[in-house]
Amino acid sequence: MPLWVSRYEHEERVPCGPPGPAVHTYAVIILVTRGQARVRHAGEQVLRAGDVHLIPPGDPHGPAHLEEVEGWALAFRPEALSQEDAGWGSESAVHLGPFVRIRSGCHPVLRPSPAQRGRLLHWFKLIQAELAQEEPGRDDALRALLRLVLVELSRIEAPQSTPELVGLSLARRALTHIEAHCLQPLSLTEVAAALGRSPTHVAGVVRRETGRTVGEWILEYRMAEARRRLRGTDERVDIIAERVGYADVTHFIRLFRRVHGVTPAAWRRRVTSASGG
Repeated sequence: MPLWVSRYEHEERVPCGPPGPAVHTYAVIILVTRGQARVRHAGEQVLRAGDVHLIPPGDPHGPAHLEEVEGWALAFRPEALSQEDAGWGSESAVHLGPFVRIRSGCHPVLRPSPAQRGRLLHWFKLIQAELAQEEPGRDDALRALLRLVLVELSRIEAPQSTPELVGLSLARRALTHIEAHCLQPLSLTEVAAALGRSPTHVAGVVRRETGRTVGEWILEYRMAEARRRLRGTDERVDIIAERVGYADVTHFIRLFRRVHGVTPAAWRRRVTSASGG
């Protein structure tokens, strides 16, 4: 299951992470339960006990400075969501609303009520317990718990955007458009046209802010959808290739193997075996 959770505790004031910003292809939800942390994410953010920090895929952030802090971090890849919930750029993806808003320039730190914090902490602990065991239906249980977390986050009123946040939104807008349209024929030129900017400008901003090219992000989202279908359906590999934007199944298999080290069929067998299916 492409979802993981961890509890962290630092008793001293320490820097955390590499000196430069980090970018990853999964989403992160951080719940601070004690102490204080400072992190650069669309500006300098101060996280205090009770705060929730949301990091969408592709958003540069860090490094963090932790001051006697405790908390939880929940991370998940797009394919951890069900088909109807998936889609960072889809207006119908209600449960991803907080992440979509951050990509549009909204503040990445939420301040839930005590009751909301209690529920989030309870679900984080249940997710940790589910991940520690191998029982039938575990993936369904994890998906349901993740949905509960995302629904709760969508109910928390977000702080207003700031000029600094809005000014950093071009790369986020590009990623949102890529994710929403990646299963269709898509290129840098088409992404740039949708954003009303030149391909050179969009390519430079996306590469500078995320460390990846537009083409690499298109590939990332297509592979995520391919993994979801390989894991959750019995569709043939050639059908999956077509559904994720590749008319040539041989080309799809070559790209999948380059990214994952094995063919789609071998990856499916490994995942099925690991889940006891």
